[in-house]
Amino acid sequence: MAGIGFELRKMLKKDRLLSLAKVYGYSAILSSGPWVISIIAIVLVGFINLATIGVMSEAAKFQIVVTYAIALASSLILTGLLQLPFTRYVADLIFSHREDEILPSYFGAIFLSWVLGLPLITPVVFYVFEDQNLIFMIGVISTFLILCGVWISSILAASLKYYHGVVWAYFLSYMLIIVFSYLFGDSIEALILIFFIGNSLLFIILMTLIIKTYDSHIFMKLDFFLAPNFYWTLSIAGLTYNLGAWVDKFIFWYHPLTGHAVLGKLHASVVYDMPIFLAYLSILPGMAVFFYRLESDFADKYDLYFDAVRNGGTLGLIRRYRNEMVAVIRHAIHEILIIQGILNILLYLTAPVIFDALKIPQLYLGLLSILTIGALLQICFMSVLAILYYLDRKKVAMWLCIAFFVGNAVLTLISINMGPAMFGYGYTVSLLIVFIASVVVIRNEMDRLDYETFMLQ
Repeated sequence: MAGIGFELRKMLKKDRLLSLAKVYGYSAILSSGPWVISIIAIVLVGFINLATIGVMSEAAKFQIVVTYAIALASSLILTGLLQLPFTRYVADLIFSHREDEILPSYFGAIFLSWVLGLPLITPVVFYVFEDQNLIFMIGVISTFLILCGVWISSILAASLKYYHGVVWAYFLSYMLIIVFSYLFGDSIEALILIFFIGNSLLFIILMTLIIKTYDSHIFMKLDFFLAPNFYWTLSIAGLTYNLGAWVDKFIFWYHPLTGHAVLGKLHASVVYDMPIFLAYLSILPGMAVFFYRLESDFADKYDLYFDAVRNGGTLGLIRRYRNEMVAVIRHAIHEILIIQGILNILLYLTAPVIFDALKIPQLYLGLLSILTIGALLQICFMSVLAILYYLDRKKVAMWLCIAFFVGNAVLTLISINMGPAMFGYGYTVSLLIVFIASVVVIRNEMDRLDYETFMLQ
């Protein structure tokens, strides 16, 4: 990812306010484009449906179906297991100058996600939507599979030199979804078909950019999934982190006090869904800062440090680069806290107006407040995890992710049973605990970096 960091730094050298906006705009899209843009599009489809037809029922069902598809495709089943090991394997290929194996490995990851995903999702769809027609079920299965392809493609696409094309691909694809939903989205089957077509276009564009970037004479390789190449600790870390990010939503959806059936056996939560959606949208600036600082500043210092180690640099020079890495970590977390803190204050001040516009009871203002704090802590936790992955501290990162998943599940259940005043505290408190633990871990790791680099390799 250092390549995209270099491009962003070059853009920032123009020293204009527009350049700064472009840098953080690109960082926001490249770091969180898939889920943020898709969520915004889903919500806009709902409001367009309400404005043109006057009924929210079909759009609401569509939103729930696609939300579950995103949760399962991007996080819980397949790409949660494959994303981090595949990313690490690609990094290993680049480091060993074997770029010609990247494209076959990418096709292998897509192949695995579809071959494993189809038999997993098909019985689930037929069980959950037993009262729906076959066209609807095929649309849901196809959407799930194409989202798997989009998420895996996004792993590589975010680091391409054609990052302008990546940003435009997301924008155009989801604009197509919104416009066609306005023109033809008169049923849930039509809405799902439109969503599938839009994401298929996005998948094709991303794949084209990847093929354009990496040359190969081999069509497919599955080496990254075979021992000893497969990084099981990273796989478990990716799975449990994503489970942790979604488990509170599933608990609120299916708990008898907070959830209700929407379509088939799919549930939603009137209490929780919109506040957590607003909280996640609020962290977009923090995601942009995190992406830029990590892939630009930290990646640069990281390369300098390990280049000095490999090339026989002096101890003073090595320690200087390590101290600069520490300074970047502190600065990045400090900047995220300041920017998100300001944004959270603005959100608190404007939340009553937003809730009135969205017809959400003012009773849930407190829930939004605690969830925005939790979302802020989630960015900070992600930042520390990314540093640990850079430093190859896979096992400790895995245990932190497991702790996040277990803590969020247990504390969310406890908070729901304590009553509405405590809703959201399970998510936020679990993140506070793992963030503090991760800060302690990263501090100890940086203090011991010189010793472990030379003595434990």
